[in-house]
Amino acid sequence: MFSAKPMVPLTVAALRKRWLLAHRYLGLTAGALLVLIGLTGSILVFHLEIDEWLNPDLIRVAPKSGGSAAYRPVDEMAAVALRIMPQGGHLVFGQYPRHDGIAFRWNVSVPIGPDAKSPMEFELYHVFVDPYRAEVTGSRLVRPAGLGGAVPRTFVGFVFALHYALLLPRFGDPPFGDTVVAVIGMVLMVSLFTGLYLWWPRSGGWRAALTIKRRAHVRRVHFDLHKTAGVYCSLIFLAIFVSGVFLNLRAPFHAVVRLFSPTIDRYDIHSNPAEGRGSVSLGQVMQTVETQYPGGRPEWLYLPKNPTGTYTICRRDVPGLSLALSRRCVVADRYSGEIVYVQSPERGTAGDHFIQWQWPMHSGQIFGLTGRWIVCVSGLICPLLFVTGWYLWRRKRRGMHGRPPIGNGVPRGACQVGARAGEGAAVSVKGNGT
Repeated sequence: MFSAKPMVPLTVAALRKRWLLAHRYLGLTAGALLVLIGLTGSILVFHLEIDEWLNPDLIRVAPKSGGSAAYRPVDEMAAVALRIMPQGGHLVFGQYPRHDGIAFRWNVSVPIGPDAKSPMEFELYHVFVDPYRAEVTGSRLVRPAGLGGAVPRTFVGFVFALHYALLLPRFGDPPFGDTVVAVIGMVLMVSLFTGLYLWWPRSGGWRAALTIKRRAHVRRVHFDLHKTAGVYCSLIFLAIFVSGVFLNLRAPFHAVVRLFSPTIDRYDIHSNPAEGRGSVSLGQVMQTVETQYPGGRPEWLYLPKNPTGTYTICRRDVPGLSLALSRRCVVADRYSGEIVYVQSPERGTAGDHFIQWQWPMHSGQIFGLTGRWIVCVSGLICPLLFVTGWYLWRRKRRGMHGRPPIGNGVPRGACQVGARAGEGAAVSVKGNGT
């Protein structure tokens, strides 16, 4: 008979060592990509302003008195945009001017053949229309068809694709590149929690744990920068990682949230085709939304992509919705024009409210301009975390390779005491050293 060895519980030191290894190697792998994703995210916080600055001839127009009240009908602007596109092109999205001095932007999807079905068989164009004159100010190819579509042709489009897909091909559903970045986001969440576990003071040394020691050794400075930057930005990073997973894996994210509270994904709502009944126009739908749900300024206009698709009109700065959220999205049937769903902060389940927080948190818009700057700065901190973490790992490796050989019968720790004592004193902060 063999007797099973009793399970020996891990000591605090052994458990901590395992968490340290996990944090170290997750940081060295996913952390390198975090630098790229973080820096591109900082740029995208102001992507509309940057695009306007880079392309003034396309985007800027001379404003007229009356502002949006002087705009031409939206259906007239849509027809003008389609008129300059190749045959088969159809409108899929409209970006309403965010102020009265810029053009209306239409996203036009153009198939490369009569049998095109998959997203990679369509080209994407931007068409800009002066809203006061209903005249095209210019157009540009954003994403070509095929594998080349993974690398957009515009600066902002390129940064977007690098941020949410790492320029990887977007075949499949959900797209491959989006899935990879979402998995990286989940790995970074694990790295974040392991870092917080390692940082947590176990002897009450909160002041040392939350500050940077002045005039310390360079290794200690790197350690303090790493821990304080990570701790102070931990809630921001967690919100960005979670919302990033939602934006890249919308359907699976909804499925997880539904384990706790019901949700409705407005992208899953379909129109009911009826024989002999044509589609209503975007202008008719916008008028219906304006009548039944007034207030705010139009922002995003989603048009049907297929026979069962819907119209979705999103308006921002709607007064009286909530303290933090001010966007309302209304979904309408493309054939009847009837409103079939309203996504708004003042209605829905706890799960619906959680979903509605994701994009405003990811973009920083939840706290206005201040929130956008907070998200922008947090992206710039990502290189700091990676560089300081890499430096600590590199010093650790150099220290291990530089140790003198251990003679027979000499305890391993004995010959390390003198060599490590000074370093240990420099990096240990009442149990917080790495």
